[in-house]
Amino acid sequence: MNLIDLNGKIIGCPQSAGINSAAALCRLIEAGIKPKELHIFYAHFTEHSPGSLEFVEALIELAKNNFPVVKSKITYNSVLEFFEREKMIPHPISSPCSRKLKIIPVTEYNVENRIEIDLIGYIRTEQKRIVNQEKRGGNDMFLSKGYPVADLDEEQCFTIVKKWLCWYPAIYDLRWNNAGFILYVTANLHRFTEDIQRKLLKKIGTDKRVFKHNNCLPCKNMNIDDMLAVEYFYPEYMKAANELSDRLNAYWGRSADQYYTTFGKQDYEVKACEVCQFD
Repeated sequence: MNLIDLNGKIIGCPQSAGINSAAALCRLIEAGIKPKELHIFYAHFTEHSPGSLEFVEALIELAKNNFPVVKSKITYNSVLEFFEREKMIPHPISSPCSRKLKIIPVTEYNVENRIEIDLIGYIRTEQKRIVNQEKRGGNDMFLSKGYPVADLDEEQCFTIVKKWLCWYPAIYDLRWNNAGFILYVTANLHRFTEDIQRKLLKKIGTDKRVFKHNNCLPCKNMNIDDMLAVEYFYPEYMKAANELSDRLNAYWGRSADQYYTTFGKQDYEVKACEVCQFD
């Protein structure tokens, strides 16, 4: 990808603690780009996976070692606290959390700092998102968009991040062939409908990543089987989410029936020896 037009420009490369936005930054280094200024904005949430904040902080240090002028801003929020203030857990079709805690703050930052080009970590399989983003571009005033990893797939993004930073959040190494997780899923299949059971059985034992994105745990957009993974790998996160659900009388995910059937106050406790013996 030709990135030469980025030289001498005021560039924004916002981070999400995800692998693709990190790869976008690393690719600028690999391409030898020398912007006038490089700006990194990150909206951190308490509900991001452990290591997320440290990951972005390490990326900022990496940028400072490779670009002449690097400026950064990190905001700190909790999506659970935001939902409690708003007295709701939004349905997936509405994302006030992203809009108010991410999009508006980064837009204001871009305007304040006269960002000329905003770089987004959309990859090869996200061409539709790029098209939609370009359609909205007319609303961005002087700001244009760039897609440094649009020709890469996700595995190539992991490769480039490992090359330049050597590590990434551990959430990305959790896989469906985890022995303890296989036992946990099997022991808890009875909590799900038959179609969800079939979906889970197709996944367990495979080498696929459990979490494709480093989003909030849980995210309001998650399917019910995704939340089972949060419950197993990050039990305190799921516990806090369920407690909020009880207080607000609102559900997480895409289906109220599935959520309350699976994560409601039911007798689905599993003995620790059954689910942890292979961890």
